[in-house]
Amino acid sequence: LTISGKGKMNHFPYSNGGPWNNHNIGRIIIGDGITTIGSSAFYNCYKLTSVTIPNSVTYIGSSAFAECSRLTSVTIPNSVTEIASRTFYNCRALTSVTIPNSVTEIGDYAFADCRALTSVTIPNSVTKITYRTFSNCRALTSVTIPNSVTKIRDGAFENCSSLTSVTIPNSVTKIDGSTFAHCSALTSVTIPNSVTEIGGSAFEDCRALTSVTIPNSVTKIASHTFSNCSSLTSVTIPNSVTTIEWDAFRECTNLQKVNIGNSVKTIRIFAFRNCTSITQISSEAVVPPTCELGVFDGINKSKCKLIVPKNSLDAYKQ
Repeated sequence: LTISGKGKMNHFPYSNGGPWNNHNIGRIIIGDGITTIGSSAFYNCYKLTSVTIPNSVTYIGSSAFAECSRLTSVTIPNSVTEIASRTFYNCRALTSVTIPNSVTEIGDYAFADCRALTSVTIPNSVTKITYRTFSNCRALTSVTIPNSVTKIRDGAFENCSSLTSVTIPNSVTKIDGSTFAHCSALTSVTIPNSVTEIGGSAFEDCRALTSVTIPNSVTKIASHTFSNCSSLTSVTIPNSVTTIEWDAFRECTNLQKVNIGNSVKTIRIFAFRNCTSITQISSEAVVPPTCELGVFDGINKSKCKLIVPKNSLDAYKQ
C-alpha cells in the first residue's frame, strides 16, 4: 500500500459501526507529503511486516501501529519529536527499534508487549521514561538509559524477564514503583547517588539479583522494594534511610547478612519475613529501631548474630 498526499493521515475508514481493519496489507510506503500519522491509523493490521515513514512526518499518534503483530522493523525518522502512548503496543514480531535524537517523549505503553524486542536505543533527547513504556518486553536483554533521563515511571521495564543488566545514569532522581519488578534475569544493579526515592515493588521478584547498591541519597526503602529477590545474599541500608517499609525484603530466602544504617528509626511489619538464611544483622543505630509485627518472622533467632553499638547493648537487650 502506497499512501500519498499532504497533511494529516487519520485512521482507516469506518465500516458497519466499527473500524475497518486492513488485515491483508503487508507493506506500507507513506509519501513525503504526509506530516501526521493519526491515532490508530494502522491499528491491528496484523499482516503488516514493514513500514517506511518519510522525514515529512513529525507526529505519530497513539496506537498508530498497535496490534500489528507481524511488524518486524520500523525506522522512525529524525523529524518525529514524540512517540505517543501505545504507538507500537503488542507488536510481537518487532525485534529492534532505533529512536531518533529528535524524540523528547515516549508515551505510556509505547512499546509494551513487544515480546521479540531484543535491543533498544534511547537517545539523549529523551527526559522521561513513562508508564510501562517497555513492560513485558520479554526478549529485551539490556538497556542503556541516557544521562538526559531524570525520571523512570511506574512499571517502565516490568516483566522484562530476559533483562540481565541495566545502567541507571546520575541524572535520574526518582525510580517509580514496579519499574523493574519481575525482571527475573537481572543479576545486579547500581542505583546512583542522584536517586532520592525508590518506589514500592521497584525490584520485586528479581530472583537472579545477587547484589544491589543503595546510595546515601535514599531516605526510605519502600514496601516490597526487594521482596522475593531470592538470590540476594547481603544488603547494606545506608545511613540516610530512616524507615524500612513493610515487606521490603520479604522472602529474600538467600539473604545472609544485613547491615542497618545509623538513622533507621522504624522497621515496619514483615520487612524481613521468611529471610530464612540470615545469620547476621548489624544495626548501627544508637537508639534501637522500632520493629513492628513479624519483622523477623522465619529467621532462626537462636543462630542469628545481632551486632549493635557497644554503648547501646543494654537498650537492645531490653
